[in-house]
Amino acid sequence: MDDTSFTYTTYVAAVPDRVWQGLTDPDLTRRFWRHRTMGGKSFPSEWKKGSRWDLVHEDVGLVVSDPEQVILEADPPRRLSYTWHTFTPEWAALAGLSEETAAAWCAGPRSKVAYELEERGRSVTRLTVTHDGFAPGGPVLPAISEGWPAVLSGLKTLLETGAPLP
Repeated sequence: MDDTSFTYTTYVAAVPDRVWQGLTDPDLTRRFWRHRTMGGKSFPSEWKKGSRWDLVHEDVGLVVSDPEQVILEADPPRRLSYTWHTFTPEWAALAGLSEETAAAWCAGPRSKVAYELEERGRSVTRLTVTHDGFAPGGPVLPAISEGWPAVLSGLKTLLETGAPLP
């Protein structure tokens, strides 16, 4: 990890197709990808290069949609990359950010996420997530990087046991 990116790797006892489904199926993402104040989230999209995606927090009735939230690369079930979501005033308020913090987050560049899925034999997938494009020394990377281990653990647990983390 440097001051503009971070990478996490985990191994999931599931085939790459199932891990891909876990990353892209709204019914699955809302079960494991949770925000502390807004609940489960989903990312509806066609999951094709150039298509848009939305960030949906059904529990609080929030949809973040922006023409710059796009799929950069989609090669199922091997690689997926997209621009990170827009920090809207509505999202910031529900996330509990102060106006000053929200303004600092919005001032930075739009980051991007890339997933690499590699079959490692016997129904095991190596999943590597790289999130990059952050402003050096900016406030977004430290805040977001803390959430990724929980997201990856939640995905792993759901796919391996059928139940989300409590």
